[in-house]
This record gives sequence, structure tokens and C-alpha cells, in this order.
Amino acid sequence: MNPIPDDWALATTHIASEYVCHQFSALVSGQPNILPPLELDFVMLMGCSKLASTLAAAYCNPVTINFDVARYADALQMMENGTKPDREENLLSRYPPDRQILLDWPAVVCDKFGVIILWYLLGAINIDIQNDMVVATANMLALLAASVTCGAETGGKWRTHESNFEPCQHGLTLGCFNLSPAWFLQAHLAPKFHPQVSATLKWDGRSLCQAMQRPAVLIAATLRVMHPDLYWASLATQLALGLWAADKTLDEMGACLREWASIFTAVAIICNWHSPLHRDPLSHPQWFDVMTSIGNYGVAQMKMLNIWIEIVYGPGAMAVGSGRILRHGVDMGAGQIAWVWYMRDDVHEFVDMPQADYSRYHSIMSLANQ
Repeated sequence: MNPIPDDWALATTHIASEYVCHQFSALVSGQPNILPPLELDFVMLMGCSKLASTLAAAYCNPVTINFDVARYADALQMMENGTKPDREENLLSRYPPDRQILLDWPAVVCDKFGVIILWYLLGAINIDIQNDMVVATANMLALLAASVTCGAETGGKWRTHESNFEPCQHGLTLGCFNLSPAWFLQAHLAPKFHPQVSATLKWDGRSLCQAMQRPAVLIAATLRVMHPDLYWASLATQLALGLWAADKTLDEMGACLREWASIFTAVAIICNWHSPLHRDPLSHPQWFDVMTSIGNYGVAQMKMLNIWIEIVYGPGAMAVGSGRILRHGVDMGAGQIAWVWYMRDDVHEFVDMPQADYSRYHSIMSLANQ
């Protein structure tokens, strides 16, 4: 029985996630394919089937590196953003990787204790879902254009500074902004403040959420396999936020939450961004962010220099790991669109949701079969 109300987009998300999870398990264990749920349209079903096969290929290609995620996380300072070379050299000397690795095939990267550091899913997003992402991004051009900052880089504005964007001949508007149906504004934390709809969703929010639904469903389904505890905690968080919004008569938030098909707190929409090496200091070491890439661009690589791994980062790829642990950056030509899905613990804490722990490779199959 689906625990999600029928009028919530998350109802379809959960159906798709269960299908991907069980199909993944069947592929890995050599069992017959799972019957597809009738509730999914053809495009969504094909996207989920492609995702399940890519997840299975990655799981069957584990890579273990000489790294200790938990101790590395303990060594990081509270707001470590990965942009200070001297500090990163110090961390690298304390936790040196044992070898350089280039990944060009789906894989799961684990530390020496079996904790998953990275899921790499090359080609996980099929062309129809990519087209949905392109169309949805085209409806956000005004938000993209308004996001770019000029002048001296100050504070956290480096992410939107004009120097980090590549001029484009493909008609894409440069920019980087975030969407969330319920999050805390910067320095506006509980209990004095409460979650709010992001300013970007106050502009035709329901339509934007609806345009993003298929990609959002697909991304949520990855987490059902990769980190089941985080999936269930995040699903419960979204539902609890909906109940809270209804209790407080926050109609705008309630409407956005019903149309928000993602279990993630927020998504960053990025066009033509040169991504310098960085971390997300607000991400949890135990949690996963999902980085996706589409568009008309040549071969690109994402570098994760603190673990000496590079991945081929072509259109349709996903790179999934903790934005706090992975110091990552991308250099690519114009024409790239990236959607990066992430969570915020202050939102989970607001509804009294316990923190999910690390995901471990040897627990994936047992949890998938529950």
C-alpha cells in the first residue's frame, strides 16, 4: 500500500522508487524482471528501467580505495568549503589516496571499511528525461539571468560570480539558482524562524515543480537503492512538512510540496558553469547529493582531487556522494546544464527526523529486498 496521499506528486515518486529498487535487485541477483507498475507513464517507465540497469552495473563494479570517510569527516572544519589550497594540501598529506583512478564505466567507490563514497552512473538519465530537463530549464531563463553577480567576489557569492560562467552559442542563459518548497533562509534558523518557500518558487512555483516532476522522480529513485535509510527519512520529512504547512495554513508552501516530486530539500539549476574545486559545507558526510549533467557539450571530466578520482562526465551522467566529503570541480565547454539535488539537515531537524548514517556496500542488497 502506498503511504503517500494520491494528490501528492510523491505518490508517483514512491511507486517508481520501489520499482527501480526491486528491478535493481532482480538484475543483480539474476532473477526475472519485475512487472512494471501500471501507474507510470511510458516515458517514466523507460527512464526507471534504464536507471535500474545502470545501478546494477555500478553495483557489480565495486572499487575500494585506501580512505577512511568517517575520520576524514571528523578532520573537516565546520564550514570547510574546499577553496583554500594550503588547507587542502594539509588534508591530502594526512589522508593520501593510494592511487589515481579514471572511471569511464558505472561503479561504486567504497572506503577501506565498505562505506560508500561515490556512486558513478554514466548514462543513467535516458534521452527523454534529459529532454524534460532541457524544457524545464528553458522555463527558468529569467531566474537564471537574474542570478549572476558581478564585481568583487564576496562571501558565498563565488558560486554565482560572472567569472565562473562560460559564454554559450547554444542559446542557454548563464546562471545558477536554487529551488526549494520548504527551507530555512540563511541565518534564519529554528526555533525563532520557520521554513519558507524559496523566492525562486514564488514565481510560478507550481508550474515549475510540475515541469520538473519526471527528473525529480528519477533522482529520488536512485536514493531508494543507494541509501535506503536516507530515502525513508527524507520521504517522511516531506510529508511532515506538508502536515505542518496545512496546520499553519501556509497554502503556498502546501501547494508547492504537493507538486514537488523530490525527496530532496532543494535543487540547484546551473547553466554553463565552470565549477572550481569546492565542497558543500552544509552537506552531511553521511548523506548523498546527486549531481546530474545534460546538454550539448563535448567530453568533460569531473575531478575529485582529495580521493584522486576523475570521472567521465558526459550528458546523462550522475555522480552521487557527499558534497562535504568530495572536493570536486568540473571544466567543460559551453552548452552544459547541471541539476544538483541536495538536502539540509535543519529542515529534517525541524520535523524531528533522526539523521541517517553512512550507506555501506554490503547492506545494499539486503535493504533492497526489504
